[in-house]
Amino acid sequence: MIYSYSDIYKTLNNQKPNRLGVINPQSDYLLEAISKAVEFGWIEPISFFSSENESASYKAIKSVNNGDCQLLMKGDINTSTLLKAVLDSEFGIKTEKILSHIAVIESPKYHKLLLISDGGVNIKLDEPIIDSIIHNSVIFSKCLEIAKPKIGLLTLVEQINPMLPETQIAYNIFQKNKENTKIIIEGPISLDVAISKESANKKNILSRISGQTDIIIGPSISTSNMIVKALMSLSNAKGGGIILGAKCPIVLLSRSDSINTKLNSIALSLLMLKRGDYGY
Repeated sequence: MIYSYSDIYKTLNNQKPNRLGVINPQSDYLLEAISKAVEFGWIEPISFFSSENESASYKAIKSVNNGDCQLLMKGDINTSTLLKAVLDSEFGIKTEKILSHIAVIESPKYHKLLLISDGGVNIKLDEPIIDSIIHNSVIFSKCLEIAKPKIGLLTLVEQINPMLPETQIAYNIFQKNKENTKIIIEGPISLDVAISKESANKKNILSRISGQTDIIIGPSISTSNMIVKALMSLSNAKGGGIILGAKCPIVLLSRSDSINTKLNSIALSLLMLKRGDYGY
């Protein structure tokens, strides 16, 4: 099992570099991260520019469809501009699966990597969309050599509450997967119970995943995004994130992300390409 970004970096040693299509890279932080990845022997970057960022996105996506690039990376463009091109029914790189973003957090307060989804793509969540988010997350967890991922369907409370529709959705998904031998899933479950056995004991909650959770599925895009940003801003956590569900992994970054976060995200996409069965 892979427990840290250091472990991820080691798995990428001595492999042939992959061609990374970068859309409109301009900021110094982004260019420095790309240079570091080249220095490590991870990538051969191909930059795509145009007077209109949307045109640059389509050029990059065409390179994936042609086999010229194995990976995509968002540069200095809006996420919505990139996703519009990715999801284009004629020229895009979508599959039959729903796209979702996954963040991978290494926190000094937790004993292994924590996967959090979806904090970057799906604004409106329902049961089928969450099913797809879980599917994408489980596929990525295999890249980290997690044999049987433990998944928490995050909500404010552990009981079904009509005022919190996400609690009913979490319970429905839990019921569907009770006999699933490939994963252990629980919901509704609060964040403190998911990551702390002590919290579960104090609340008298019997849990098979408490303190051992691998994947957190947030009840909204805002919740997942805020958890990731809070961990990285306030608790010295390392992180990175990519989009799953397209024909290739897509590195999705915030303009405020550090060089290390950008580099970690490139590493995650390469790990997915190397270890994951990306043929959906």
